Amino acid sequence: MTKVSIIGGGVSGLAAGIYAQLSGMESEIFEGHTIIGGQCTSWKRKGFHIDNCVHWMTGTSPSKEIYEVWQDVGVVGEGCPMIKHDYFLQADYDGTKVHAYRNLDKMEAELLSVSPEDAKEIKALVKAIRNFQAIELPSLKPKEQMGFWDNMKLLWKMRKAIPVAAKYGKLTIGDLAMKFKSPAIRQLIYNYVPETYFAISTFYMYAMFAAGNADLPLGGSDSITLKMRDRYLQLGGKIATKKKAISINIDGTRCKSISFEDGTSVDAENIICATDISVAYKLIGEKYMDNHFRTCFSDNKKFPVFSDVNVYLASDVATDDMPTMEIFNCEPYKVAGRDVKVVIANNFADQPGFAPEGKGILEILIVQYDDQYDFWENLYNSDREAYKAEKQRIAAEVMARVEKHYPKLAGKLQVVEVVTPKSFNRFTGAYKGAFMGFVQTPWVKKEVHLGAVDGIDNFVLAGQWLQTPGGLPNALVTGRFAVQRLLKRLNLLQNFCCKK
Repeated sequence: MTKVSIIGGGVSGLAAGIYAQLSGMESEIFEGHTIIGGQCTSWKRKGFHIDNCVHWMTGTSPSKEIYEVWQDVGVVGEGCPMIKHDYFLQADYDGTKVHAYRNLDKMEAELLSVSPEDAKEIKALVKAIRNFQAIELPSLKPKEQMGFWDNMKLLWKMRKAIPVAAKYGKLTIGDLAMKFKSPAIRQLIYNYVPETYFAISTFYMYAMFAAGNADLPLGGSDSITLKMRDRYLQLGGKIATKKKAISINIDGTRCKSISFEDGTSVDAENIICATDISVAYKLIGEKYMDNHFRTCFSDNKKFPVFSDVNVYLASDVATDDMPTMEIFNCEPYKVAGRDVKVVIANNFADQPGFAPEGKGILEILIVQYDDQYDFWENLYNSDREAYKAEKQRIAAEVMARVEKHYPKLAGKLQVVEVVTPKSFNRFTGAYKGAFMGFVQTPWVKKEVHLGAVDGIDNFVLAGQWLQTPGGLPNALVTGRFAVQRLLKRLNLLQNFCCKK
């Protein structure tokens, strides 16, 4: 029986393990942390549930290819309830509120009533979102295994989206926002990703939501990773936690073994590396890094990354009458050397068990650019107490603004957790604390990495970094693709199976 060792127990590693087992392989996942899940993770603090990943999940519509993949790994379908919100995001600028509604007619009518002077751009925006609902993430075969008719079928499905990409493909989110006179609509467009992101990402997010292809799993991150874990174990897979890989030992053109931080090692017939991409090249050596990733790591203008400072505020009163996700302007305050002028508040009131009865938990997202990572890294390494104090200062600034915006919460909040980009790096090895891959900017052509490493025959990469802009969908499908690519190398692709 063909054996494969999988390094990394996040969504990509779990997906690879599931498909390996389904295809008749013998697999084991080695995870460096004490728990599986990677960046799709959650934990408890002071009686509250802290979810540090899922705000929505692409792939919940049975009409899309990726739904089949989520179904294979046990995350969607019967027994997997989803929360379907009426709107994706509420933007509030000095009391003027607008929404990214699931119902696009409702969204258009509200935007026109708020800012009739923006009528032309509003109609163009909503039309672009409608047409972008045709977007399909290729999820069943890796790029190089797709034939002529596979590509023609894909292009036909996405034909309405192609003109949108052509029209807006050279604009950033900031460029798109500035087309509007209304500051509330600008705020809705900026949403919670960096303004250097290409504008099409806004169309993508809102189009997937409007198409019923982006919902919130009941239970959040745990509902994804624990279902995947259980599916993998039921198929006969093995998971070893607290097994942090420190090197992959290569002889000629083949990996021979994996060495771990605890001093142990295992022989490796085949390896799928589903770690952060920076970790992957530390394991095999940077001499194996190809030109694609060398360019990405060396040019942070064209290939930036971003992260967040996440502040979790527990409320002594219920928050079920508050917006589920809102961005509002506030008095500026500084984080890692930059002014922050908005609060992005994620309310978990719809998630049973995230807060004790009659209480609430809010997550405040503060976007951090890659140059800000150095601030957190240096502070953590030089003065641990100052690092902790800075987290608390920021939390106090945030709490004051949240209480001002939501008067019912005044005097009712406490800080239960603060997560920085350094936290992401420490616990998952994330490059500069990034929780997604390299940002897709308008200045570069989108590339899909094929997961191969020149000079190593039995080693395949998986994970969100292979396909911009990363995130859960790309982590999922590249786990599947890694197994297909490995089987192709072994002349066993006929064994690939996705249902059993």
